[in-house]
Amino acid sequence: MSPLAILKLVGFATGAVLHLYLCWLLIQRRGVQGVARVVLWLGATVGFWHLGNFIATTYELLEVRGALWWLKSGHVIAYVALALLPPIGYHAQMRVWAWMDDRATPDFLRRLFTPFIWFGYAPLILLPWVVINLWREPYVTPLERLSHLNLPFIPVSIVFAFMLWSVVVLWECAGISLWLRRGLTGARERRLFLLLALVLIVQGALNLLTYIFGARHWHVIGPYVEAIAMLGSIVPTAIIAYYIYRYRYLEIVIRQSLVYAAVAVIVMMIYLYGIRKFSQVMEARYGLRASVIEAMLILAMVFLAGPLRRLTEHYIKRLFVTEVGLYRDLVAQVGSAATSYGEMTQLTSFIERRLSEALQLSRVQLFPISSASDEVAEICRLAEEEQWRHIEDAALLNQLGALSCDVLWREGRVVGLLLTGGAAHELTAEKREVLTVVSGHIAAALENCLLLEEKVKLERALAEQSRLASLGQMAATVAHEIRNPLSAIKSITQVMREDETVSREYARDLDLITGEVDRLNRSVSQLLSFSRPAVVASSPARLSELVSSLLRLARAEFDERSVETSTHLAADPLLDGVTVAALREILSNLLLNAVQASERGGRVSIESQVGEHNHLILTVTDDGPGIPRALREKVFEPFFTTKQRGTGLGLAIVARRIRELDGDITLVSPITDERGTRFDLRVKTRDAIEDVKTESSEFEMAIPQTTNHNPQS
Repeated sequence: MSPLAILKLVGFATGAVLHLYLCWLLIQRRGVQGVARVVLWLGATVGFWHLGNFIATTYELLEVRGALWWLKSGHVIAYVALALLPPIGYHAQMRVWAWMDDRATPDFLRRLFTPFIWFGYAPLILLPWVVINLWREPYVTPLERLSHLNLPFIPVSIVFAFMLWSVVVLWECAGISLWLRRGLTGARERRLFLLLALVLIVQGALNLLTYIFGARHWHVIGPYVEAIAMLGSIVPTAIIAYYIYRYRYLEIVIRQSLVYAAVAVIVMMIYLYGIRKFSQVMEARYGLRASVIEAMLILAMVFLAGPLRRLTEHYIKRLFVTEVGLYRDLVAQVGSAATSYGEMTQLTSFIERRLSEALQLSRVQLFPISSASDEVAEICRLAEEEQWRHIEDAALLNQLGALSCDVLWREGRVVGLLLTGGAAHELTAEKREVLTVVSGHIAAALENCLLLEEKVKLERALAEQSRLASLGQMAATVAHEIRNPLSAIKSITQVMREDETVSREYARDLDLITGEVDRLNRSVSQLLSFSRPAVVASSPARLSELVSSLLRLARAEFDERSVETSTHLAADPLLDGVTVAALREILSNLLLNAVQASERGGRVSIESQVGEHNHLILTVTDDGPGIPRALREKVFEPFFTTKQRGTGLGLAIVARRIRELDGDITLVSPITDERGTRFDLRVKTRDAIEDVKTESSEFEMAIPQTTNHNPQS
C-alpha cells in the first residue's frame, strides 16, 4: 500500500469518525437548538464528505471487480456533502456572529443576516442535476465529469465555479472570525478565533491552488497536494475538538473517547507501516510465511495494548492541560484572603478581580448582605425563604443586570450574592460549575471577614471604653479642681461689680473675667460630656418644646452676634427621655457651632420632617462661609478644631450621641454660592411621627421675641 493510499485511508476514516462522533455527542445533549443545531448540521456534512471518500477509497484499495454502485454511492455521498459545505458553513458562521455580537452589530445589518443566509443556499438548486450526471454511465471520476460539465447558460465548468464559491465563503468566514475576535475579552477565546481564521484562510488558498491553478496535476506531489486539500476540513474540527476537550465547550466531554481514538490510529499506523511491511520483508528475504509473522506480532501488540493506552493517555493529558490546578489555587487564595484582608470592601474587590482574571469573565460582582443595598437585601431575603442556590428567574436577573447569580449560603442563611455579567458566550457550563464550587468558599470567606471586622470593632470599642473611662476619671478630677476655683472667681467678680467705683473703673476687665470663666466652664462641661458613655435620660417632651428651650438658652449668643433664627417643624413627635437628652446635647452643640460660624446679620434655621421608615429628619443650617473640602472628613474627630479657643469636642459629641440613638448625620457644605453649612440628622423614634403644621403665632409664643431673634414657622 502506497503512502498516499495510507494517508487517504487513515485521513478519511479519522475525519468521518471524528465529525460524526461529535455530532452524536451534540445529539445526546438536552436538546439541540439555536447555534448548536447549525453546528450539528455542519459537522454531519463534513463527516459525510469524509465518509463518502472513505467508501470510495476502500473500493479502490480492495480492487473490487464490478459493483460500481459501491464506488458511485461513495462519490455521490461525498460530493453532495461537499456541495452543502459552503452554505452550511456560512450559515453557521452567521449564526455565531448573531449570537456573540448581538449588541455591537447595527440593527439594519442584523436584519440582513437571514436574507444573506438563504442566498447562500441558492446554488443548491443545481444539486439534483449534478447528482444525475455523477450517476449516469459510462462511469468516470467526479472531477473529470464535472470539469467537462458547464453551468447552464454560463460557459464555466462546475468545478471552477464551485471552487471559487467555496474559496470566497472560506475567506468570508475567516473575516467574520477576525471580526468577532476583536470583541472578546478572554485570551482563550481570542486565540481560538484567530486559529480558526488562519486555518480557513490557508484552506481557501490551498483549494485555490489545487483546483483553480491546477496543482493537483503537478508531477509526483500533485496527488499529495490534492489529498491534503481534501483532508483540510479536519483541521478546524480538530481545533474545536481540542477546545471542547480542554474547556468543555458546548458541555461536551470527549476525554476517554479521544484516548481510545488516538490508540486506534496508532495501532493502525503500526500495523500498516510496521507489522505488514516487516512480514513482507521477512517473507521476501527468508521465505517465512507473512501471515504467521503478522499473527505473532499482532499477539504481541495485544500484550502491549495496556501500556500503550496508558502512555497515550499520559501524553494527551500533558497536551490538554486541564485547569484543575488553577481552580484549586483560586479556592486557596479566596480562603486565605479572608484572613489577609481585614475589611469587607478589600476582600470583595480581591475576589471580584481574581474570579474575573481566572475565569476570563468581563464582569463579576460580589454583594455581601452586610453592606448590600435595600434591593439586594430584599432578593437575599427572598432567596433564603425559597431556599434558592441559584437565581434563575429572568425578571430578578434583569433587575440585577446579570447573566447568572449564585446565592452564597453559610450555616443555613444567605450571606450574599455572586453576580456574573457580560456576553452570554463567556459563561460556559464549566465556568458555571466552578462558580458553584467556589461560591461555598466565598461564603465562608465573607463570614470570616465579617467576624474579623466585628472582632476589630469590639476591640476598638473596648479600647475606647477603657480610654473614656480613664478620661472620665481625669475629667471628673479636673472638673472638681477647676470648677471650684472658677466658681470662687466668678463670685468675687460679681461682688466687685456691686461696688460702683470698682465696676466703673474695671468694668471691661470684669466682663473679660466673667466671659473667660464661662468659657472654661463650657470646656469642662464638654470634656465631661464626651467622657460620659451615655446621657442621663430626661423627661419625655415634644420636639417643639425641646427646640424652644434650646433657643431660649442660646438667646444671648444670637443677640450678641445679631443672628436671626427660623424654625419649620413639619414633624413634632413626642420623644422619649433618652432621645430628648441626646438631642438636647446634639442640637445645643450644632446651634452653638452655627451661630459662631455665622456673620453678623446671618440666619440659622432648624427644620424637621418625616423621612423613610418613619424616621425623624432634623436639619440645622447656617449661611456662614462653609467648611473647606479638606476639613469635612475631620470635623467629627475628637479634639480637631480650627478655633483658637475651641476644644474640638462639640461635633465629636454630636457624632457619638447620634450613634447611640442608632441614627446618622450628614454634612453638606457649601450649600449655595459656595456658602452655608447644613447638618442633616436622621433619628429613629419609638412612636409614630405625626405631621404637625403649627400656626406661626402659636409657635412664636413659645420662643420669646428679641430684636435680632426672629423665629418663623
